Order: sequence, then C-alpha cells, then structure tokens
Amino acid sequence: MEDQIIRIACTQVVSEISKEKNLLKIEKLVRRAKDYGAEMIVFPEGFMYYRSPEDPLEQSAKQAEGLDGPFVNSIQRISRENGISITVGMHESIKGSLKTYNTIVTTNENGEIINVYRKTHLYDAFGYKESASVQPSDNPFKIFDFHGLKFGVMVCYEVRFPEIARTMALKGADAILIPSAWVKGYNKEDHWLTLIKARALENTVYIATSNQIGNIYTGITSCVDPLGVIIHRMNETEGFIVGEISKQRIIEARMVLPTLIQRNNKLYEL
Repeated sequence: MEDQIIRIACTQVVSEISKEKNLLKIEKLVRRAKDYGAEMIVFPEGFMYYRSPEDPLEQSAKQAEGLDGPFVNSIQRISRENGISITVGMHESIKGSLKTYNTIVTTNENGEIINVYRKTHLYDAFGYKESASVQPSDNPFKIFDFHGLKFGVMVCYEVRFPEIARTMALKGADAILIPSAWVKGYNKEDHWLTLIKARALENTVYIATSNQIGNIYTGITSCVDPLGVIIHRMNETEGFIVGEISKQRIIEARMVLPTLIQRNNKLYEL
C-alpha cells in the first residue's frame, strides 16, 4: 500500500500589533512554504494581532473580528490563491462581550474553512491570567480530515492536559496541531519540549507546533514524530520548518508501541 504523506510547514514568527503586517508575513511565508512542497502551513495562536497582557479590554475587543471578518477572508484568499491549507490563531469577537474567543481556523487548499476550534483551557498560571480577556469555550475535541489523514487541534497551554490529546487520538487523529504563544519563564522551555514529546509518544501521533517568538514568547516551534522524537526544531529566528506526516510511520509506531489498543477501556471514562 502506498504511503500517505503530507508535508506540513510549522512557522515561528513575531506577532505585530498591526493585522496588516501579520497578514503580509502570512502571505510571504505561505509562498515560501509552497515552494518547499508544503501542502499545509500552521501559524501561531493569536497571530491576528499582538495582544499584550496590559492592553485595555476595550481596545482588544475593538480589534477582534468574527469568522466572517476581513482577517479570515484574507486567510481564505491567501489559501485559495496558493493552493495550501492554512491553520492560524485569531481573536474572535463575542457579541455582547468585551472578551473574545481564542480561536484557531483551518482552511483546505481551496480556501474553504474545514475546522474551527476555540480554546477550552485558559492560561491562568505562572502569574498570567488569560481569562481576564478570553472566554473559555466548551466546544468538543473533534478531528478533521485532510488529504486522507486525520488532524486534531489544541492550543498552547492545553498541551498540559493529556486528556485532550488522548481524546483526539482515540477519535483517530494521526497528527495534532498545536498553535501556541508559549510565555517565557523559569524552566518554561523545558516544560514545552517535555510536554510535546510526551503527547506524541503516549498517543503515537505526530505533534506539529507553531509558536510565537519575540515579545514575551519562547519560540521553539517543533515537529515531533509518533515515538516522541523531535524531527525538526526552529532556532531563535523567524521562519518555518517543514516536516512530513507519514501514515506508514504511524502504523509502524503503533506496532512496536500499541498503547492505544492496550488500554483497559473498562477502567476509564474515555
């Protein structure tokens, strides 16, 4: 049987206050990634505009947009014109509220939206309080199909909740995309690398991340294979890495490490 392979670009970028500047970065990196044969490209959490923790709530609410707004419309256009799937984080407006959803949108290569995920577990830790400006969602942890492979999405801090990745793996995910804006702090880089490797290894799935760098963020965009091996990792600059998601590699990993089928399901709620 012929292997199913998808080439995926994982970006590492500095988010600007200006939406227009971020869209220009997206367009530039999409074109470059396409030249490298990428069929899918992932951008960080909240990449629509840089939101500082000190920003007034009213200011952030004014900049937020709905899924039918100009930011998503631009993403769809860029996706369609370049024939590539785009996953990107945005600040989605909520009618009647100054808070926003921390939302991840994915298009297919025709610019059609094929998945929307709103962050459920917010970063209220290490002195940061995301819930001051963001509304948690209760949307399900679903998967979507792209070119014959199945993908799930979680956002940044949610990597600390293994139940999310496990739920998506049990639903058939081959890879999990993690758009992120991992905040700097003591041992935080080590936390990140430990967690993304663990989520890949315990579920025998690929983990493809995209992290903001600059401002208050660490970077360390990485791609991890189903046995927890980091196969690509960004350095301290802006740019992207390109990794391959291989169905055959997943099958081989699950043959030598069959943890998903070895679960004693009657002992768990999931």
